[in-house]
Amino acid sequence: MEKHPTKESLTVEFKSDKKCISMDVLYEELVGMANSEGGSVYLGVEDDGTPTGVNEQHRNIQKILAQIQDNTTPALLAKANMVSWNGVDVLEISVLSSRQLVMTSKGRYLHRRISQNGQPENLPMSPQEIMQRLSYIQTIDPSAQIIEDVSPQEALSTVERERLRTMIKTYHGDETLLNLTDEDLDKALGFVKLSRGKYFPTIAGLLIIGKEDFIVQYIPNHEVIFQVLEDTTVLVNTPAMRSSLLQVFERISVLFQSRVTEQELQIGLFRVPIPNFEPQAFREGFVNALVHRDYFKTGAVIVQLQNDSLSIISPGGFVEGIEVDNILNAAPTPRNTLLAEAVKRIGLAERTGRGIPKIYSSTLRSGHPFPDYSYSNKVHVILRLYSSQTDEAFVKMLVTEEQKTQRTIPVDALILLSALKEEKRANIHTLATRMQKEEYRAKMVVEALIETGLVEGVGNGPSRRYMLSAALYEISGNKAGYTRQKGWTSIQEKEMIIAHFENFQTITRKEVMELCKCNKDHATWLLQQLRKENKIKLSGTGRNSQYVLVRV
Repeated sequence: MEKHPTKESLTVEFKSDKKCISMDVLYEELVGMANSEGGSVYLGVEDDGTPTGVNEQHRNIQKILAQIQDNTTPALLAKANMVSWNGVDVLEISVLSSRQLVMTSKGRYLHRRISQNGQPENLPMSPQEIMQRLSYIQTIDPSAQIIEDVSPQEALSTVERERLRTMIKTYHGDETLLNLTDEDLDKALGFVKLSRGKYFPTIAGLLIIGKEDFIVQYIPNHEVIFQVLEDTTVLVNTPAMRSSLLQVFERISVLFQSRVTEQELQIGLFRVPIPNFEPQAFREGFVNALVHRDYFKTGAVIVQLQNDSLSIISPGGFVEGIEVDNILNAAPTPRNTLLAEAVKRIGLAERTGRGIPKIYSSTLRSGHPFPDYSYSNKVHVILRLYSSQTDEAFVKMLVTEEQKTQRTIPVDALILLSALKEEKRANIHTLATRMQKEEYRAKMVVEALIETGLVEGVGNGPSRRYMLSAALYEISGNKAGYTRQKGWTSIQEKEMIIAHFENFQTITRKEVMELCKCNKDHATWLLQQLRKENKIKLSGTGRNSQYVLVRV
């Protein structure tokens, strides 16, 4: 039986066609969807989801599609299909999210959003919303926009320009910039652009070396706040900073450093300092927040320190193509290209565009938990770094290995080793998910680590899992932990599950995960094997599903 949506959403719109809906209304709905996330209009369905049928005048699908193309700019390539909905004909018309800004032939730009009452609505786009959409689909570079009603001499600061030169030296930026005159420096970094025969400052130029009064006037959404919280108590909450990015970077860096504490580990002849928060990870995360935020959206970049975490919050979600699940390996796609390039040449950001892997590398090398982007949404990008107790044994393993090989462990290997530290044992699917790479690539990394003696494989076929090697467990002083993990076979796990039924009537997958200290995939596999052996059977469905012993 074909499933149909039960209510309207951002990507679903119901339209009654009992009175033959105006085609202009249809064009506007489709334009709004194309300028948002795409979706489908169901012609012949009431607002409450009751199908009442498509009007006879709208049954010619090819004519409808041709009219949509003729009345939208650029022409929308919609798809249409007549579907049977509870025995009633309904016309489904679908469009994809457009890589261009679309309008109706009457010049109306619209977009779709969820209103305060939770219902979808189609609204005209304001000039600011148009710019936001163009920025999201990377049709324009907001930071390259020219401010034509003020001169560079008025808006750009000589003091900030000197700060810039100092930072190039401090952070090993592009030293060729140091030999340029002020005018040539501004041109080289895109701080000024030619328009109507004269040079005017750009948004990037104003943000980096602009005077605060002009930044406030022309980029009013630029704000940065530093907060320190202890549970619900606010210890520090700075006034919003609106000065140049260079000045803000320096001020926030000083505030951050005042909160960094270090513990020293004795590893052989060396003392290794381990900070509660890695300065390099913070720097990359904070610079990313300044450079890639949406300057058309209200809200401040917030650096927030809590008991055991550091959050960096940046207004504006990820740009198109970037998601939490691919952030490690996605191609660099800056929202503000000119600003990003300038910051790289100054030396504040990773020049290769691989700042995210640097955040992971520096964090994991210090024995801290994985960086966390999972709280990000369409409104904010949120990076959380955790300062929970450093895993001293793990750091000792890494440092000892790097001293022995005289090579830095690559980020992919660090991710895999850190995942095994947390999981104890993991299959290739789990490791590939953590690395955000295909399974065959994860297998290449894990096999290389097996060759170097850092990882061992346990079992064969679908049940094959990986664990840290005996050598690493020995370095950490946890030989018993190695023996326990190595000797833990699937046969023992299945016996433990069966033994569980001596005291309890049922078991769930979550309880198997806790019992065998394994991940979801392996718990599922164990339960499937026991079902195939006819030792247990499934009882219930969905959230109520559990397994019971088969009585012989």
